[in-house]
Amino acid sequence: MFLNTRWSIEAPWAQQRLRVFEPTVSEVLAAAPLLAAFYNDSHNSTMLTNTCELTVAEVVETFQSFRAAGDRPFLLEQDGELMGDADFRHVNGSEAEFAILIGPRAQQSRGLGTRYAAMMHVAALRVLGFERVYATIIPTNIASRRMLEKLGYQVDRSPRAATFADAEDDIVMSINRVQFERAHAELLQEAVVTARPPSPD
Repeated sequence: MFLNTRWSIEAPWAQQRLRVFEPTVSEVLAAAPLLAAFYNDSHNSTMLTNTCELTVAEVVETFQSFRAAGDRPFLLEQDGELMGDADFRHVNGSEAEFAILIGPRAQQSRGLGTRYAAMMHVAALRVLGFERVYATIIPTNIASRRMLEKLGYQVDRSPRAATFADAEDDIVMSINRVQFERAHAELLQEAVVTARPPSPD
């Protein structure tokens, strides 16, 4: 749905404005140095199971390859400040896999990731047309599991879910449209979803 449209979702949180948006190439180029620093942080890289440091060029290439493959990468902002990124990857019809990173360590485990993730799922339901979304975490990533459970995700041991696991002990969880709508009816009403103006890049 709306494959060539880039989307922006905004919602209030406390006294701040949160925004998730699909960036243009120029916006990715501007964000890439800080994103690379987020990815290469020792704690973040362990949770992401990254085995080597990413360069700024590799960050840009990842965003471009996601878009080329039909996946949906987003940037996360709080009052205009970059907080991290998230994406729906391995898009297959009405299914996709979700991943998110809150980059600054001081902003982690404070509920911000849950709020951003919920806003991403508003996009998934309202404009991207997904009916079920999967997420994969390593067993030691307790914070991410709690975040997913707050969204309404449940452990999924189906053969389909197993295809998203990168390692034998990965935990795969999933949520469908009905489950998310039931848990987050208020956010679905208050979040503002807009199509971004067409960009030459």
